[in-house]
Amino acid sequence: MGLDKGPFVVAHTFSVLEPYDSGAENIIVLPNDGDFEIVATVEVCVKQPQKTQVSLDSMAQIAVDNNFITSVTFEVTYELFRNGVVIATINDEMDYQPNTGGRHTNFPNFPVIDNNPSGGINTYDLKITRVSTNFPQINIFVASRSLKATVFTV
Repeated sequence: MGLDKGPFVVAHTFSVLEPYDSGAENIIVLPNDGDFEIVATVEVCVKQPQKTQVSLDSMAQIAVDNNFITSVTFEVTYELFRNGVVIATINDEMDYQPNTGGRHTNFPNFPVIDNNPSGGINTYDLKITRVSTNFPQINIFVASRSLKATVFTV
């Protein structure tokens, strides 16, 4: 009896009940100093790199708790890394117009196919960086998030 040759999945997921509570379990407050945060990581073993594809799906809930009456513009960068090297980047700039409660939530989805994984253990990281905001004192949170790797032999 051998191993199933079909695709396999590795996932790292965090759920946050209250995305606007900086003290909530599993929440990450993005620093305002330009430094990144690793918000999810998966490891995948690749035996035949030339015959392997890794489909990466990621999601991050970005929440802003804005107690101002004015509009806020902020930018975050999402990066997928394989073994410390960037393989994909998305810059996401959001304009927030306050209505009730001064809250905003965004769920960016970030799908990528890695056609060139290295042989051996590959570590994939989802890193998020707070790039800018017109109000540096506002809090930007990373709440619920996930990184899923589906490995296919082609």
